[in-house]
Amino acid sequence: MGHTAADNHQMISIIFNILLFFGIAGLVIPLLQRIKISPVLGYLLCGIAIGPFGLAVFADSYHWISYITIEKSGTVHLLGELGIVTLMFMIGLELSFDRLKELRHYIFGLGTTQIILTAALIFIVALLFGNSIPSSILLGASLALSSTAIVMKLLEERKLSNQAIGILCFSILLMQDLAVIPILVLASSFSGDGTGNIFIALGSSLLLGACTVCIIFLLGKKALAPLLRSVSASTSPEWLASFVVFIVIACSTMTYLAGLSLALGAFIAGLLIAETEFRHEIEVIINPLKEILLGIFFLSIGMMVNLAEIFHHPILLLLSIIGIYLLKALVMFLLALLFRIPGRQAGESAIYLAQPGEFALMVIGVAVSAHLVSVSDAQFFLLVIVIAMILTPLLFKLAPTIGEYSHSLFKRGKDEPSNPIAAITHKSTIVIAGFGRVGQLIGKVLEERQIPYIAFDYDAKRVQKLKKQNFPIIYGDARKKELWRQLIGEHINAAVIAIDDHLASQNILKSLRAQFPLLSVIVRSEDTQDFNRLYDEGASYVVAETLESSLRIAQIIMEKSDIESEEAQKIIEKIRNR
Repeated sequence: MGHTAADNHQMISIIFNILLFFGIAGLVIPLLQRIKISPVLGYLLCGIAIGPFGLAVFADSYHWISYITIEKSGTVHLLGELGIVTLMFMIGLELSFDRLKELRHYIFGLGTTQIILTAALIFIVALLFGNSIPSSILLGASLALSSTAIVMKLLEERKLSNQAIGILCFSILLMQDLAVIPILVLASSFSGDGTGNIFIALGSSLLLGACTVCIIFLLGKKALAPLLRSVSASTSPEWLASFVVFIVIACSTMTYLAGLSLALGAFIAGLLIAETEFRHEIEVIINPLKEILLGIFFLSIGMMVNLAEIFHHPILLLLSIIGIYLLKALVMFLLALLFRIPGRQAGESAIYLAQPGEFALMVIGVAVSAHLVSVSDAQFFLLVIVIAMILTPLLFKLAPTIGEYSHSLFKRGKDEPSNPIAAITHKSTIVIAGFGRVGQLIGKVLEERQIPYIAFDYDAKRVQKLKKQNFPIIYGDARKKELWRQLIGEHINAAVIAIDDHLASQNILKSLRAQFPLLSVIVRSEDTQDFNRLYDEGASYVVAETLESSLRIAQIIMEKSDIESEEAQKIIEKIRNR
């Protein structure tokens, strides 16, 4: 079947757009990182360059420029939205319901207060500048929210997302995502699409949203774990990845149809999967997709900047950006101190959350459609929001200095929010790869001496069975480097490779030694002939695979955990004689 010239042109355009993005992701961003430019800032700057208001303005004069620019950004924006969805899913995957309970003081207390107070102050400022009451309310409510995508990505880059400051920022951002519902109801009411009674509309929307969330939770709690076990029994990572993507899209669609955000549905899906033994394996599978889609999102934000518009009102634009930064930072700082957050975290969080977010862009569009804001004013607000978002990576560099200064002024405060990674991981001192006969016996010895450990195995049925027996085990493939990076932290003393595949054991040992040169690695060997080879590959200890191998490994681990040799031997004898 032949193709028309228009079809060919469209196909070539799509191919060049794909090449352009992956060229930026694979070549430009790594080069910018070498000169200490954040990937987030790199994507934003590249978005400005390749967008319809960047190099594309010269495309009529230089035809070749059309191949390195994107003039129609609709698809890019759609894929960018999926980036936020994936990010929220990964955040949910790293949390648990128990952790959310612990954070409720920060989510519903500090988060709600921050939104209301910031929105009220921006409303007053907007009113003073001649905006109508409805448009001022919408501006205040939308500009009070920060950018979840940019903040969480930058915190992740700096290894702060699981630290006290990262948890504090996440708590505020989660409440801001929940606040999207009433803000959308307000926008609908002002645009004439509401029911006529804003309180009825708000109440019905909240009720519908709450019912939807409850349905997702109930279905997820009952059906998700068995379905994941069934899919993982195939030992095909592609099937597991496809099923997880299906779950995320299904949950996101349900929340979206209920008037909530797509991202909230993805977050709930992550929370539900975090309660299963598959969370670490799924995180490893999905993470590359998250990075790609987030990169597209940051590109799409940069593509919105019309450089020519900046020169129309440069002073007012600069003052507006500075004003938003200062107002939001001051409110966040004072409220954090009021909630007895330590001075350092109060100062840093004020900087991290000072920018407006992507949701404000959507509200501006609604306001224009409802004739609440003129097109020229909308262009100005759009520039303020996007440029403020683009400057955020640079602003982040000030946070440690501000944090130190505020720490010196306010040294008293409440205990910091704790690490969100499940207790099973951060309390563990030993990681066991492979939890068959040998691995289980090692685990029993460690439990006898109350040495915390975490095990993982690629046999879904075995994991399910042992999980019911309260073994600290998760589902995962020992051959994946990313899984080891997640499990091995500063509290891990040793890793045990106890899988049956001895060639795979050797490859895993090589990978571990390359990533963690100081980690003690204990390997079970098929026979004594493997000893020298495994030691050459970097094993700290090699134990021959005999009936006593698992007991010998366990004894080594106990001695590594500062247990006297005699006491370790007594425990071994006790296990042997059972």
